[in-house]
Amino acid sequence: MLISCSSVVVSVLVAIASGFPAANPSKRRGDAGEQQQLLLGAQKRRQSTQLRHHLVIHPVSSEPAILALPSLLTKDKAKEIHAEIELAISEGTAEPTESYQEDVFSKTKREDEDDVLRSILRPLVEDASLPSSCISALQRGDEGAPLEAFVHAFTNHKDRFTEEDVIVAANIIQRRKAADRWKSEDGVAIMSLSLDTDIVSGQVVDGETVIDVDWDAVSLGKRYEVPRNILEQLDVLVPRLLRGKWRTKDATIVKYVEGDLQVPHVDPCDATILLCLRSGDEGGDTCFPLLDPPLRLLNTEGDGLLFFSSEIGKGIENRSRNTSSLHHGGRVLSCEKIVVQLMLEFLHSDESELYESWLDVVRG
Repeated sequence: MLISCSSVVVSVLVAIASGFPAANPSKRRGDAGEQQQLLLGAQKRRQSTQLRHHLVIHPVSSEPAILALPSLLTKDKAKEIHAEIELAISEGTAEPTESYQEDVFSKTKREDEDDVLRSILRPLVEDASLPSSCISALQRGDEGAPLEAFVHAFTNHKDRFTEEDVIVAANIIQRRKAADRWKSEDGVAIMSLSLDTDIVSGQVVDGETVIDVDWDAVSLGKRYEVPRNILEQLDVLVPRLLRGKWRTKDATIVKYVEGDLQVPHVDPCDATILLCLRSGDEGGDTCFPLLDPPLRLLNTEGDGLLFFSSEIGKGIENRSRNTSSLHHGGRVLSCEKIVVQLMLEFLHSDESELYESWLDVVRG
């Protein structure tokens, strides 16, 4: 699809607008209960050491605030959690996320959906409950005919459909609307910011730069909810990295195979911790295309990334979305990449009035 990108920035803004500190062991001997608490504390400290033996923070950008966290997990701990995640996915205990459609650009998905709709509509075709024009379009295989026929049939024959039929059709409609939004002028403008030049390219036509997106080549990583036992191991990182009280509003595993990527977006939260459990052999960088110059960050097993998607210029209680934090996962060119993403919401702090930027809440 070719469109003019002269209004890219405006389009982006419109489209997007849419702690546990380690306890100090007591030197005084106490009763058995106190000794038990000390033992438990020591055990937690050993576990914490596996997560992050010492806090290393490398500021990468101040606006938006982006910080590299090398060796946030030990290599052994990263491999351990990676193995737990693979087991959870294979056993089905890591549930696919319901609020995200990684198959939104899938060409084969559309063909499969049409087959499902035809199956649902078959009884109405056989008894001629549909208009002849709908039946003819279905028989010819016209593009969009199955969904149009379903909408007509549901409008006039609701009693012929089960609840499951309706849910299936609603999901199909939702996915296709999402695909249409991405292929609109605003969507293409956002995709034009991607640093994956093998998918997005520009050319000059009649003196204007236009953008071409190879939508058939866009394949997104699969997302799963982080199982509770793994989340409990990772949530301890939050208070050790950030001052104040925070809430984990979303915890997601993203698994990219060769060819997968993530589209440019702004996270709907205050802060994100991105933790790499497995890096692709080539590609898969985390990219911030609106920085000057654009930023690519390599992903390495055990390393983390902390960045902020809101800004507090008007006070921490009046936060606003920071569109310069727009980012995407670069296309994985070889092997696979697995990351855990913790989206965090700031709740409160006794020192909130002292914070002039998010960098002030970072420990270390």
